[in-house]
Amino acid sequence: MSEYQSPLSRPPVEPGLIAWLRLLRVHHWVKNTLLAVPYLMAHAWVEPRAFNKLLVSFFTFSLVASASYILNDIADISFDRLHVDKASRPLASGRIKAPIALFVAMLLAFLGGFGAWLVSTDFLLVVILYAVLTTVYTRLLKRLALLDVMALASLWALRLWAGAVAIGVELSVWLLSFGGFLFFSLAIVKRCAELQAGTLPSDVVLPGRGYARRDLLTLQIFGMATSVMSVLVLALFVDSSSAQLRYLHHERLWFICPVLWFWLGRIWLMTGRGQMHHDPITYSLTDRVSWAAFLALSLIWVSALLAF
Repeated sequence: MSEYQSPLSRPPVEPGLIAWLRLLRVHHWVKNTLLAVPYLMAHAWVEPRAFNKLLVSFFTFSLVASASYILNDIADISFDRLHVDKASRPLASGRIKAPIALFVAMLLAFLGGFGAWLVSTDFLLVVILYAVLTTVYTRLLKRLALLDVMALASLWALRLWAGAVAIGVELSVWLLSFGGFLFFSLAIVKRCAELQAGTLPSDVVLPGRGYARRDLLTLQIFGMATSVMSVLVLALFVDSSSAQLRYLHHERLWFICPVLWFWLGRIWLMTGRGQMHHDPITYSLTDRVSWAAFLALSLIWVSALLAF
């Protein structure tokens, strides 16, 4: 089936509450757990107030993110109505009207901004930067090849920076480098999955995007290369003085590398087979193998902290 379709053949829409939850993309709030990564990497649990700040920052950041999702859907209504899956979105299907959605987006942005200000002025500035970059991405960058995936990776990396600023710790260069390569790879997975799902002629650019199907191989090479780079950065970190200072058994972190390599390799394998969801995060949350990999990564990380 083609990725794009006639607006006369849309999937059914959801009832009211579910439509609003989908409009807010509450299930995408899981991406904002990235704010907790600096908290964990800096071992900030020794400071009780840090967790409270982290909790507030998570919800305020999520409100701003939901506002940006709504604005993105408003901008993409015409494209979404021609898309097999996205035609059932609340705005594209007409279940929720655009003016009401715009009002809700503005309300969420205000509440999120106020909550960010309560955390700290610096955190508010990071949230504003996120909102600006999201707007630029929605209005311009998402239609420009390569710049779109760089913007997506930057938006995910900003969550790491926001988490560090929220609790007042320095963002590690190791963490930022690792996350940058990883997020860039996952952003390219998203574009490859969209290209895989379509049956447009190979030289026809997807509506609202900057790629045609003939670009698929190039994107896959870029994506797989950056995924390997993320594993390499992690391997270099394991043998660094920073890891030796923070972990009692830093050598155990080596076992994270093959697990991460396996998970990323599987993500790309599923993408190449055309079995990847257009959002790799959504795919991972519904994939048992991914959950097993995440559990293994967590256990290895904890074992490196413990004195046994």
